[in-house]
Amino acid sequence: MTKYKVTATKTTTGMQVSAGTRGFEITFDEPGSTNTGMNPVEILLTSFGACQAITAHALANKRNFDLQAFWVTIEGNLDREDVTDGKNVRKFTEIHYQPHLRSGESDEDIKKFLADVAAKCPVENTLIYGTKIIQDGFVKVD
Repeated sequence: MTKYKVTATKTTTGMQVSAGTRGFEITFDEPGSTNTGMNPVEILLTSFGACQAITAHALANKRNFDLQAFWVTIEGNLDREDVTDGKNVRKFTEIHYQPHLRSGESDEDIKKFLADVAAKCPVENTLIYGTKIIQDGFVKVD
């Protein structure tokens, strides 16, 4: 098992949040705030697309699959959904994506390749199968 750890810190500017790991940093924000970065749900969709692209590249290299270019367009419908216990949960109710690629492979081989990409993409697997989220208490700082 590989562990990943990030820290997200609310800045003093509008709704802006700075998040980072391993020396890299991303700025999150909201359009109605200072609009200095993507909002969290846009970054979730972006992470899905990036994971698809990275997985496609790695699989293509491993299998000697002709992949000359690859990108993904993604749309998510964020809404309130009624769940079984009567609560309304704000979440993506649907995510639609469309891979685009340049390849000399046959359509049938491309379909098989894309099915493998979907099956091996950790972000897609997390979105499809869910994950247990545990709050480990809290830290009160002075």
